[in-house]
Amino acid sequence: MRLILAMGLLAASTAWSGPIVREAGAIYLSDFDLEPLKLALREPAPCYFEMSAKRYAGTLRFPQAVKLDAVAPNGMLRVRGNAKQGGVAAWVDPAYLEPLPPDFVANLQRAEERRREVEALIARNEVAIGMTPDEVARSLGKPQKRSSRTSRDGSSQVFEYIRYKLIPQTVYSPSYVESITGVRPDPRARLETVVVRGGYGYNASTVYVKVPVGTITVTFAEGIVESIEESEGTLVGADASIVVPPVNLVW
Repeated sequence: MRLILAMGLLAASTAWSGPIVREAGAIYLSDFDLEPLKLALREPAPCYFEMSAKRYAGTLRFPQAVKLDAVAPNGMLRVRGNAKQGGVAAWVDPAYLEPLPPDFVANLQRAEERRREVEALIARNEVAIGMTPDEVARSLGKPQKRSSRTSRDGSSQVFEYIRYKLIPQTVYSPSYVESITGVRPDPRARLETVVVRGGYGYNASTVYVKVPVGTITVTFAEGIVESIEESEGTLVGADASIVVPPVNLVW
């Protein structure tokens, strides 16, 4: 009995302080650099290690305010709080908590859809209208040039990138072969001494040279990509993708 209790306390402690074990389909607030949302308990609440509510993790103490970590497709909420056996991070039925802010789940779903779309663009080193400067930098790296423009319509920020292509080139370098002395079998059942004299030759090696093939100019207005200009040889097509601007999730 003591062993079972100790194992339960260890599991609860690990769930509270360790990294989040992500479940497919759930939306995690940490993906948006947001502070956890605090929600007050209405009554003692059973919680579970999985959003399917199959593995019991303990009962959250009442009263207390728990921190929201994630929202599951089935409506379960992943929270961090204090259970009877100690700190726990687990899934709970939202009926045990005060209501979420209006449109919270809908806005979170929109933000998650945009995040996945942007992450796919970044994985392909592409940019799109509607991205932020940070997202563009994550996709294309640090711009070679930054500038700003001011007009009657307001000010804008410009990132300029030079795109390169690696071109293989074969390089030949002279080399000198030292004299080599060795032996080889002789048909007359004796060893014959063989001497290879030194001489000059060439070694071939391949190196890759960065060659500029075009430029990409990204213009931001109010912190959002407004236009993308490219020259021949760059990776972004003329029909640049468009993503919705970041969703405001401040509560």
